[in-house]
Amino acid sequence: MTDAEFDDFVEGCSDDQVNALRALRSLIRENARELDEGVNSGRWLNGYVFFSVEGQMIFAIGPKGKAKTTLHMMPYYGSPVLQEQHGGALAAFLTGKSCIAFRKYSELPIEALTDIISRGTPVMVEMIQHQARSTRARPPSRPKSKD
Repeated sequence: MTDAEFDDFVEGCSDDQVNALRALRSLIRENARELDEGVNSGRWLNGYVFFSVEGQMIFAIGPKGKAKTTLHMMPYYGSPVLQEQHGGALAAFLTGKSCIAFRKYSELPIEALTDIISRGTPVMVEMIQHQARSTRARPPSRPKSKD
């Protein structure tokens, strides 16, 4: 995703949302360089910016209503260790198992988010790539014979 495409994405968002989305994008890009970035056109979180590998979302960011911003974090969802370590810091923002919502970026526990991104991303990437390799290596199934 280019900076111009991102500018188009944040058009119409509030100033707080624009600031938060830019800061989250930067935080993810700095700590998870291996991820692809683009606007999701799928069924879930349609219109959000996805950070993904092998087509699988690892992080998603987007505006929520007119005043809030959301961050979806699959590494947090998939890691009891990260949940235990950072659950207290994120408790006030959690809206689901992997999602936080907030009004101002400055309210967030940035150290916790940085740790989730930097430590959780490599684990998720490896799991997704392993699954993709396994799926590609599996021979096609044969129809059962009708004996």
